[in-house]
Amino acid sequence: MRRLFWLILLLMGGISPAAWGACTVTMANAAYGSKTSVEINNTAQSTSANLVVACSSAVSLLGNDTITLQLTGATATASSRGTLKHTNTLITDVVPVRVCAKANCADNSEILVNGSYAWSGAALLTLLATRTYTIPIFFVTVPGQQVNAGDYNVTLNFNVGYSICAILGLACDVSTTNLRTSLLTLNVTRDCMTIAAPAVGFGSAPLVKNFPTIAQSIAVNCTKGSTFTIGINNGTYPSGGVRYMANGSARMAYDIYKNSTTNRWGSSGTERRDSTEGTLGSDGLTRTFNYTAKVLTTQATPAVAGDYTDTLTVDIAF
Repeated sequence: MRRLFWLILLLMGGISPAAWGACTVTMANAAYGSKTSVEINNTAQSTSANLVVACSSAVSLLGNDTITLQLTGATATASSRGTLKHTNTLITDVVPVRVCAKANCADNSEILVNGSYAWSGAALLTLLATRTYTIPIFFVTVPGQQVNAGDYNVTLNFNVGYSICAILGLACDVSTTNLRTSLLTLNVTRDCMTIAAPAVGFGSAPLVKNFPTIAQSIAVNCTKGSTFTIGINNGTYPSGGVRYMANGSARMAYDIYKNSTTNRWGSSGTERRDSTEGTLGSDGLTRTFNYTAKVLTTQATPAVAGDYTDTLTVDIAF
C-alpha cells in the first residue's frame, strides 16, 4: 500500500498547472498589396493573417479547449467596422474592412466592433498542430468605394480569450490577451474604368465643302483625383500628319480639333490634352472632353463616290 500511495502522488504531480505554464498569443500583419481603384470599387478584396495560440503544455485530446476573438476597436471605424484610411490626412477617403473568422465571411462569421467569434470542440481541434492553434483571420474590403490612389492602412485592436487544458482536462489555463494587428495595409493605384467615344458620322454630301462640322465629346471615368493626359492617334490611313478616311484606294482628308478651336487633337506632345481640360462630372470621376471633327475643304472632292471610313484609338497616360 505504501508503494501504491507514492505512485499516485507522482501521477498527480505530472498534471499540475505549474508544470506546463501559459500560452502565448500572436497575430501577424496583413497586406492587400497593390490594387487598382477599379478593383477596390467593383470587387471585395481579401487577405488574411494567422492568429497563433502557442502553449507549452500537452494540450487536451478531449476537445474541451476554447479560443475567443473579440474586435475591440480600430484606429478608424465606420458602421462598426474598421476602415482603411489614406496616409495623407488631407484625403478623407476610406475603405471599410470586414473581419471574418471564415473565408469570404461565410456562415455569418464577420466580427463587428465589440463583437466576437469563438472556436471550440472539434472545430478547434482541426486547427491544432504541435501544441499550437493556428487560426486564419480574414480581412475583406467592402466594394463600392470610389477613392483616391495612394497608401491606406488601419490598426485593428483585439482581445483574445482562451481556455486551454492539459491532458485529461484536469488543469486549464484561462486568460485574456490584448492584441493588435500592427498594420493592415493597401496600396490603391490609378486606373480608368470606361472610355466612351461615340462614332463620328459626317452624313452625305456631293462636295467636301458641304460636309458639316461635327461637335462631339469623349468621356473617361478614371480614379478619383487622378491626373492624366488623353490623346487620339492618326488613324489607319494617315499621311503627312493628316488623317484620312478610305474607300478602297480613294482617300478623303479630315481632322479632329480640341473643343471648337483649330488646335489639332493628336497623340503626342502638345497635341495631347491634360485631364484638367476635361469637364468634371458630379460623380467626381468622369471627365468630358469636347472636340470638333471636320472634313478638310482644302482638298479636291474625291472622284470615287461611296462610304469613307477610318478607325481611331483613344489612349490615356498616367
